Amino acid sequence: VKIVEPGTLAERAGFRDGDRILRVNETDVKDLIDFQVACSDAHLVFEVEREHDTYEVEVERGEGEALGFDFDEMRLRRCNNKCVFCFLHQMPPGMRRSLYFEDDDYRLSFLHGSYVTLTNVKTADLERIVQQGLTPQYISVHATDPELRDRLLGRTRETVPILERIDYLARNGIEMHAQVVICPGWNDGEQLERTVHDLHEFYPAVRSVALVPLGLTRFRSHLPDLATVT
Repeated sequence: VKIVEPGTLAERAGFRDGDRILRVNETDVKDLIDFQVACSDAHLVFEVEREHDTYEVEVERGEGEALGFDFDEMRLRRCNNKCVFCFLHQMPPGMRRSLYFEDDDYRLSFLHGSYVTLTNVKTADLERIVQQGLTPQYISVHATDPELRDRLLGRTRETVPILERIDYLARNGIEMHAQVVICPGWNDGEQLERTVHDLHEFYPAVRSVALVPLGLTRFRSHLPDLATVT
């Protein structure tokens, strides 16, 4: 807990800045999403760590009543791709540090609509998306041809085909929005037709497909030679 807001339920229950919430109603809490899901009940039992001691706090929450916690930012998953069109690799120097961080985190996809490639998720992550209903997910597809997609993502090792990921999520009630960054000579033409057709097969689970022209900046160097969209 970064801040307990004054005059709130959390303050009245005795929480303090710096408390660490371990469990809510006997459910482990690893991040903000776990916390939000666990706090859906009116009667809440918190297991809290403070200065190496652990204790319980019981709270009765009124309908729609805010608890009053402000948390530290989640530790985000870093992108493990080297996309040929990545705008972060074309940023000017001297900007604030956070602008250069390459995130690829399915939790941000649910919370803020960030597009993710799903190349760094494990089976347990997919199961969590389904179990906690983290829908919709925003998926950076770029191509449904597995070989081409790996090349676009700059992968040196094969990844799980994206259609397998989409199929699993669709069968388990997760809605998705897909994105394709158009790179002329790579994933346009027949490849783009194939990608759109493949994604259409998953409608209505795949709610939309955004076609985005790649962006190139004057700070691009030592990167694959790409043509602009005309």
